[in-house]
Amino acid sequence: MLDYSNPATAPLRLSNGERDDAIETLRAHLAEGRLTNGEFEERSNTVRAASNRGDLAPAFADLPTPTGVVVQAEREGSRFGGTLVALSPFIALIMFFVTGALTGFAGGWAYAWLWFLLIPITAIVVYGPSGKRSSQHR
Repeated sequence: MLDYSNPATAPLRLSNGERDDAIETLRAHLAEGRLTNGEFEERSNTVRAASNRGDLAPAFADLPTPTGVVVQAEREGSRFGGTLVALSPFIALIMFFVTGALTGFAGGWAYAWLWFLLIPITAIVVYGPSGKRSSQHR
């Protein structure tokens, strides 16, 4: 969620996505009972007509951050996780050849392909089941 009251970002132009996010924030306030339907419509029209971030400030001046809004936050260890996901195909390939070539390994090449399951499993563990790397509920 953008900080609509930040004067440093007030002159920056809005994208359609930022307007949509602002309307969703207003919708969260409506759901929490801070706005009436009429206030929501009025403020939504203000958001749709806004051209820069400063134009949004009046629509949010008297509202706190709603509890149901998704706030963007960087995950700790994301650099390590991204590196691990990037290396997982190479690790799986090395393990495929090492375990497949071992004749004493039960099954040899028959089960060596299972190492390739390491690739999606690593991605699921690092990025989570939602598929969103950097979203976190507040």
